[in-house]
Amino acid sequence: MRIRDACAADAAAIAEIYNHAVLTTTASFDVEPKSVEDRARWLAGRSPLHPVIVAEVDGAVVGWGALSPYSERPAYAATVEVSVYIAESHRGRGGGRTLTRALVDRARLAELHVLLARICTENTASIAMVRSLGFTEAGTMHEVGRKFGRWLDVVTWEYRIEDDRVAGGGSGDTHDESPGCRKEEDAR
Repeated sequence: MRIRDACAADAAAIAEIYNHAVLTTTASFDVEPKSVEDRARWLAGRSPLHPVIVAEVDGAVVGWGALSPYSERPAYAATVEVSVYIAESHRGRGGGRTLTRALVDRARLAELHVLLARICTENTASIAMVRSLGFTEAGTMHEVGRKFGRWLDVVTWEYRIEDDRVAGGGSGDTHDESPGCRKEEDAR
């Protein structure tokens, strides 16, 4: 599995993976699919502190992850929200863990302070994953979302980079920080 920065050419794969989650799971509280054009605009609007990365297997994007601002209020600038989505065909193979570790590494390099993961309590696999990576439970918000005709609870998990440094953190995984999208470069 290769982890690299996402680029415009990845918008279709990112939309496909995300839309499957939107339409069939409680991993996202969006209820309407996103267009490829929307995802391309979303990618273009990202800042260096808020990257989107992708996981590739045999040249195909099979997952993506992002660090997003937790809040627009300036005092929260060093706090980000982590989002990770894996293609249904590749779930349970460690891609979510690999992407999350890479995002923690990117947050560390950017000198961010706290990563937050908001996870529907039904998503037990994601909860087990973040727990195993050292995220700690911050609290549960009850019935804050409604999807598929039912109220849903969300648990917030936090990861403090400062604690990670004290514990000698770092995934040890390598990350290709090149822009990727060799498809565009190779086509020239």
